[in-house]
Amino acid sequence: FAMEYIPEARNILEFARECDLRTRQRLELFSQVCDAVHHGHQMGVIHRDLKPGNILVDAGGQPKVIDFGVARAIGSDLAVTTVHSGIGQIIGTLSYMSPEQCDSDPLAIDVRSDVYALGVVLYQLLTGVLPYDVTSGPIAHALHVIREMPPERLSAIDKNLRGDIDTIVLKCLAKDRERRYQGVGELAADIRRYLANEPIDARHDSTFYVVRKMVLRHRTAF
Repeated sequence: FAMEYIPEARNILEFARECDLRTRQRLELFSQVCDAVHHGHQMGVIHRDLKPGNILVDAGGQPKVIDFGVARAIGSDLAVTTVHSGIGQIIGTLSYMSPEQCDSDPLAIDVRSDVYALGVVLYQLLTGVLPYDVTSGPIAHALHVIREMPPERLSAIDKNLRGDIDTIVLKCLAKDRERRYQGVGELAADIRRYLANEPIDARHDSTFYVVRKMVLRHRTAF
């Protein structure tokens, strides 16, 4: 196999840090990453392991999405391409895995799993930290956190990230796939609306929805 050589490659976090990119520049760079992943989806490929180490930026500032080692085809090839993964095996990198990936059922994974992973990358790109600390402790606890615990809002880490950008990232990280962007193209479009000072499509969760989820998480206390 012959693959493209990426000169002076750095992962997206390293590139942003070394070049001291401002928030706007980070969002512009990230929107190009979304375009690449969206192109893959249009070609029928779900990545399933999107993380900073798989998003490189070349010497000219062009991002490249790499490592499709656990990627899966969409549609007619589903039965064939998921056999080697198997039911009951966790596929992906824990810190960037979607709640449905934690359930170890490859048939439950679609393009919205990549939306979730991109949300984690964007959260880290803007704040410097992950939305959850799942790097230590039992794996069962880590899976519970990913499935059930809401992430801290970006604005709680950096007040300059309050408002629309906070809403965009939290929509990506919704536990329920139906509440996320239904495609990476939608995510990219909202980022570009934000950069153009236009109204975004994402909306804050209603008070009723937030309270209902809180009750479900803490039934005994309520």
